[in-house]
Amino acid sequence: MRLFRLIATPIVLLALLVTLLWAAQWGWRNLTEPLPTPEPTPCVTQPIDVIKPENVSVRILNGGFTTGLAGKAAKRLETAGFQILTTGNTEERVKNTVIRGNAENQAALELTASYFGGAEIQNDQRVDGTVDVLVGSDWGGFGEGPLKKVESETGSLCVPPDPESSTTPTPTASESASTEPTEKEEGE
Repeated sequence: MRLFRLIATPIVLLALLVTLLWAAQWGWRNLTEPLPTPEPTPCVTQPIDVIKPENVSVRILNGGFTTGLAGKAAKRLETAGFQILTTGNTEERVKNTVIRGNAENQAALELTASYFGGAEIQNDQRVDGTVDVLVGSDWGGFGEGPLKKVESETGSLCVPPDPESSTTPTPTASESASTEPTEKEEGE
């Protein structure tokens, strides 16, 4: 029995040590893992035949080394009527202007690109209905004679959902009528 204890004790301790090291490595890996990004909110499709600047939501990002370029572009687009969501920098480096969005919003991409000289349109798989404008250090400046509207080939536009819109239904006429006091209640 003593021989069994002499052999079993180191084996059990070694097994516990291996288990402890495995658990520590597993915990550290899960602790340092980046947080998952939330799924983007899908856009809301609106029937529209003509796309105007006020229908387009834009994020403007500086992908070059020229300071203030995104702000300059944002002022120009805001003056034209575009809805500016954010303005800032990006880690992605671009030389020229890139207009990026979902192919289903091609009319919005073309309208936005008309405000920049030599802009390149790129499609991606985004579902949120936004358009990204990436301006680089060698951008072509602003376009000569930008478009004021573009015909929509699909007859619809994918726009970002309005976070301020309430989801509570508005009362119908019959519901509104039931909350008004009756003649009997007024006399009491």
